[in-house]
Amino acid sequence: MMSSSSQLRFTSIDSLGSLEFGKSFINKPRGIAYRTSDSLLFIADSKNERVVAFTEDNKLAKIISNYGCKNGLAIMNNDQVVMSDEFQVLILNKDLRLIRTIACDDIDAGLTNYQGICVDKNDLIYVCDQTNRLVKVYDPKTGNIVRFFGNKNLFSSLAYCVSTNEHIYITDPQGSCVHKFTLDGTFVQRFGSETSPNFPQALSSPRGITVYPNTSHLLIADSHNDRLVIFNENGQFQQIITSGIEYPESLAVNKKGDIFVAMNDRIGVFARQK
Repeated sequence: MMSSSSQLRFTSIDSLGSLEFGKSFINKPRGIAYRTSDSLLFIADSKNERVVAFTEDNKLAKIISNYGCKNGLAIMNNDQVVMSDEFQVLILNKDLRLIRTIACDDIDAGLTNYQGICVDKNDLIYVCDQTNRLVKVYDPKTGNIVRFFGNKNLFSSLAYCVSTNEHIYITDPQGSCVHKFTLDGTFVQRFGSETSPNFPQALSSPRGITVYPNTSHLLIADSHNDRLVIFNENGQFQQIITSGIEYPESLAVNKKGDIFVAMNDRIGVFARQK
């Protein structure tokens, strides 16, 4: 690991998703999400067209195979699971039974390509619509769209998103940057594409993004550079993690502060050094 700050230091400690004498059980994972209440990591196992959940000691806990291939995953405050695919968003209860399907407003016209998904402090659902270059916001109780923001002049592409108490951040792989908005959709800034003496190599196809708990730090999967990059909430570069990272796709963090990194056929686990 290379770092411009000594605040956060991590070491690779484990790998999830390998069963049966080390044979990979997952293939091209997309979105991942950690549920604190039962310490399960949910994984969109895209090539196998299912969602699986692992315990932190690499035991398979759940297989959700009847909803097809998924792109984005998020956990609501009431432990319900939200999943997106190209055409719709599914809401499952804590026991993983389907409650409702939403965000199907353009499905008949084939005019959506939903990617990452996240929820805010009020459990509103934000979904990245790559085809329309929009972030759409839905009320999970009614299924109705609340608002949308962004456009094709602003976004080159959309991959994953994460919300804080006041803002939402969206990664833009083609634009090699991260966009920051207020929760009501007001554009604030973009960052990650400009270099500096402390940050000489700009982001290249950033994808997954998450908030590190109890800090103002954002962790970003800088996929083409095979690294994780940490910025503060104002887009100021903090540090880089490179050891053990190979084409990271998406990110999640558990209650201990361990980082889960979805890579080609496994989920790397990185523990914070005290």
